[in-house]
Amino acid sequence: MKTTIQEISPASGDGRLIAVSDIHGYVHYLRGLLEKIRFSPQDTLVIIGDLIEKGPESLATVRFVLDLIARGYRVSVSMGNVEMSRLSDLIGTGPESDERFLHVLRYDRNVWKRGLFLDMMDELGISLDSVISDDTPNGRISVPALKQALLTSYQREIGWLWNLPTVLTAGNFIFAHAGVPTDDLALLRAADAWECLKRDAFLHENVRFTRYIVTGHWPVTLYRSDIDSMSPIYDEEKRIAAIDGGCALKAGAQLNALILPAEAQDMSRARFEHYDPFPVITAGHSQEGRAATIHMRYFDCSVDVLEEMDDLVRLRHLSSGRIFLAPKYLLYHRPGKPTQCDDYSDALLNVRAGDRLSVVRETSIGRIVKKDGELGWYLDEGCGVSP
Repeated sequence: MKTTIQEISPASGDGRLIAVSDIHGYVHYLRGLLEKIRFSPQDTLVIIGDLIEKGPESLATVRFVLDLIARGYRVSVSMGNVEMSRLSDLIGTGPESDERFLHVLRYDRNVWKRGLFLDMMDELGISLDSVISDDTPNGRISVPALKQALLTSYQREIGWLWNLPTVLTAGNFIFAHAGVPTDDLALLRAADAWECLKRDAFLHENVRFTRYIVTGHWPVTLYRSDIDSMSPIYDEEKRIAAIDGGCALKAGAQLNALILPAEAQDMSRARFEHYDPFPVITAGHSQEGRAATIHMRYFDCSVDVLEEMDDLVRLRHLSSGRIFLAPKYLLYHRPGKPTQCDDYSDALLNVRAGDRLSVVRETSIGRIVKKDGELGWYLDEGCGVSP
């Protein structure tokens, strides 16, 4: 499938161009962000793919965006790799395609608990356990019959998602879910769409652009090895802005927005906002910061459990040999693999009494908090234990 490009014409006057990405079924984050930035009919909202999957309310997210459009708001949405892959699974035919579709449904239920098609099945009263590969004895439903039921009952939602463009442009700005191989629009139209939907670590590519590229897909914290930060990154030399705040994937996730004046032709007047629902506290005591001794990432997260202490565990990182303390809730298990530790940094944040901190998790020795988008520990005063 070739890349499709849609040009956006932002509203003039006081309207703003607002870009978000990777909502992943967190419709309450999107509502909260739009309320926080006072999104209005004069603004233009650009959503850069991955509306769905992994989060709790994929179908509700799609309907919320469709409702905004129906009410006259200026909203443009581009395709994400998740939309492309899930819809391809749905419309595929034949035994291999049906088996893959059933596998994806089971994977979504077992790993993410929710998903767009699972949401639809709940509405239709279809249990995943009732779905089988071929015939439909004893009240069960075959995969082809399930696919047809979804396509028939959700023509509006599925049809809209399937027809999303690969890339959105507005003046000197290009919005693409995972990045672009070129900012020459003629060459871009000739490229395979997947090149814009699945480019891990795009900001690390050896590229330079004349236009400004705004992208999601790769949670921004994965670009950092020194701190665990959910805040957007803008590389002025490459002209790339990465804004994925990790919704559904990272413990301290936030939904980020890039906000530009409608007439902007560069990033000189850009600003960033974010939303998360974490409770906010005022720091009662100061804490000196300390750099992380370990920075866990999903692609290198195998550990040995050395000691369990109530809600904490002492772990050894298998690839580096480093020993560190972490909250027990971060551990998870996959068949045939060592124990895994979710994304984690043991850094102590630099905090001054009176600072406002977002509390991500309470533990027996203190809190994991966010300050200015950065995640780390804020220990109880005098607790005597340090991660």
